[in-house]
Amino acid sequence: MKKWEKLILESSTPEEYVDRSLRSKRTPAEKAKLARQWMEATGFTKSDILYARNRNPFWKKKKMEGAEERTRRRLGMHDYSRGRTAQWTKERLQEFLELNKKDASDRYLHKDWELASHFDTSIPSIQYLRRKYLRVRELLGPKARKEKIVEFMASSEIVLTNGGPKKAK
Repeated sequence: MKKWEKLILESSTPEEYVDRSLRSKRTPAEKAKLARQWMEATGFTKSDILYARNRNPFWKKKKMEGAEERTRRRLGMHDYSRGRTAQWTKERLQEFLELNKKDASDRYLHKDWELASHFDTSIPSIQYLRRKYLRVRELLGPKARKEKIVEFMASSEIVLTNGGPKKAK
């Protein structure tokens, strides 16, 4: 067994394994073979290695390369506003609230781009409404009436940050 193979196989944690594997400068095929051997010997799983890899500074940096361009491209692909500003009437806000539901695993039933397409707006606009909705729920609590939620949703984020709309005297 070669020195670099032995060093990798002697790794005691997934973090150590990822670090040593990176420094070995071996081919992906060689690393895959060693990964299988290391997992059999230690009892760690592929998900343990992936978890450690995602926290490794080298891989974090590698993953983020081009992220800004990908985000810009995604936002551009899903801008359904055609340059117009969306008008959020009470009816549209009520419809948004109906479509903004989550499933049992706390994931939105409709993705940002699906809602953006439905309402002829952009992804940032949908994200803005989702932030506002969370703030309104925080202010009003879980048992708030829909009419009250819609009333608060019609306010700006600044008004919500200051405690919500005040009743006229």
